[in-house]
Amino acid sequence: MRLGASAAKMAFGLFVLVWGNLYAQENRPITAEEDWPMYGRNLRHTFSNEHSRINPSNVSSLRLAWTFATGDAVSASPTVVDGVVYVGSWDGYFYALDAHSGKLIWKFQVDCQNSALVLPWPPQCVPAGMVPPDRTLSDGGLITSSAAVIDNKVYFAGGKTLYSLNARNGKLRWKRVVCGNPDALNCTADTRDPNRIFSSPAIFDGLVFVGHTVDGANGYRGGFEAIDAATGELRWRFEIDPKMNSQGQAAGGNNRGCGGVWSSAAVDTKDRLVIFGTGDCHEDAAPPYHEAVIALESKTGQLRWVFRPRKTDTCDFDFGASANIIDLANSRYLGIGGKDGTYYLLDPLTRNPAGQVVWTRNVVFGGFIGGFFGGAAFDGQHIFSATGVGDVSKTGRCSSDPDPRNVFEEPSIHALNAANGGIRWEERQNHSFGATSLSDGVVFSGLVGIPIIQPPALKAYDARSGALLHTFHMPGSVNSAATPVGKMLFVTSGNSVDGKGGGVQAFTLPQKGS
Repeated sequence: MRLGASAAKMAFGLFVLVWGNLYAQENRPITAEEDWPMYGRNLRHTFSNEHSRINPSNVSSLRLAWTFATGDAVSASPTVVDGVVYVGSWDGYFYALDAHSGKLIWKFQVDCQNSALVLPWPPQCVPAGMVPPDRTLSDGGLITSSAAVIDNKVYFAGGKTLYSLNARNGKLRWKRVVCGNPDALNCTADTRDPNRIFSSPAIFDGLVFVGHTVDGANGYRGGFEAIDAATGELRWRFEIDPKMNSQGQAAGGNNRGCGGVWSSAAVDTKDRLVIFGTGDCHEDAAPPYHEAVIALESKTGQLRWVFRPRKTDTCDFDFGASANIIDLANSRYLGIGGKDGTYYLLDPLTRNPAGQVVWTRNVVFGGFIGGFFGGAAFDGQHIFSATGVGDVSKTGRCSSDPDPRNVFEEPSIHALNAANGGIRWEERQNHSFGATSLSDGVVFSGLVGIPIIQPPALKAYDARSGALLHTFHMPGSVNSAATPVGKMLFVTSGNSVDGKGGGVQAFTLPQKGS
């Protein structure tokens, strides 16, 4: 009897010890290594937080902790550093919020940019007595860029302007207008300039890397820039639509509405390469750099290689998604998805000036609002990414396939083996324009929301099996990556057509024993 009693006491003690350790683990303060300081979480764009306490066994127990409503849609992904959430909205304000309570710490108003392409115009930007332009077909408001927070400094873009703020108080350090016509005198004062920085900044070696687009507006051009992180001064610019001299060298750029970069750059810090995708030129893959993946030397902007999967195009097959730096089996690769519904794995260190393909995997036809839009997540072995709606545009279909299912292409979320591109699992009804993200074994993907078919939501999948673990219903479209930090999950939302449901939602695991 004494032996049985001792065993029972030992078992109970062990239970208390294990339970106590789990309680302490799940409820400990967030550490710096758990933060999410930039788009993609790091310069490799893994979109993965293995330190998150959210896993397949507890994700369904997440409960709403707080909401913070903004004046319009939020399509930027939340950046979370040292207990503060940093995010901008289409309402023209950039916010710093307490991560635990959702209370406003500070907000910063960006400059108005009342261009015909930057829609909606925030209320504070609309001249008195004027009816604001229709926003129904807007592809992005004033702030779409996700922030990077490095050394107590915030970097983000609003319209054509790149900003750096003091992270503690929101005070302006510097701002730089990135002109759509940089050759013009006093181009920063051009009120018609439609240039926008959709690209989220990547900061490396004292430089801020961003791309920008003028979305087809004649008289202007997009491009890619390296800005001094300390001063905001231009260090170098790479022309996506260059004018070529008689020696075949770039000499300025063409102002024909091309040269756009939607993609956010990934950085190979070891080999000092900055890599990004480019858009089309009037829906064509015009040479030398449209609808391409480009690798530049980070210090100088010199071209290392350019990969162009096609010489011509009629289907608007941009590279709008962001690249992933993928370390696998002691080798380094570059992965990126295109609007052609294909994920490409490339050799970033190739000496081939045309790039070098390792493998490709096509998952859907793609099209104007199809294929890969947001960045993919990588867990060390597998690549996870959603695809967009499908082959539909203002002018009709691109595919010759009469199958109406191509309008809403399925499957719409995909898990690939990084070693060979093999499909691990796929699921349906997950059309998304936002990046996919990962916690500890959970894949998060936000839904754009399709009336009748698919209300806006955030879905959580088991990374190993693809099983749907939970659906979080949202007040508006989710066009960003969910951010898992500690025992919390931060999600932004808002409809592009009317701004409804705009804001930040925070979910948390319940306290053990509550």
